[in-house]
Amino acid sequence: MDTLTDRDKGILKLAVAPYKYPAARERQATEEFGLSPVNFWQEVNRLTDHPAAYRWDPQTVNLLFRRRIHRDRPRLASRIL
Repeated sequence: MDTLTDRDKGILKLAVAPYKYPAARERQATEEFGLSPVNFWQEVNRLTDHPAAYRWDPQTVNLLFRRRIHRDRPRLASRIL
């Protein structure tokens, strides 16, 4: 798959949309896309690594990538020690 579907673009937009509580975003993901919270974030991570997503909106993909790196950094550090 070389291009993003409207669904993929919607998932990326939802992932960076401002929400006061994370549960609200996950609830909307369930209502809009039929994804459980875990599946939603798995899909976001899959799309973040997709070259077409970067071509579509580099700012969004970079933001999600930085968030993922920041979130994973403590776990990676604990594995090294």
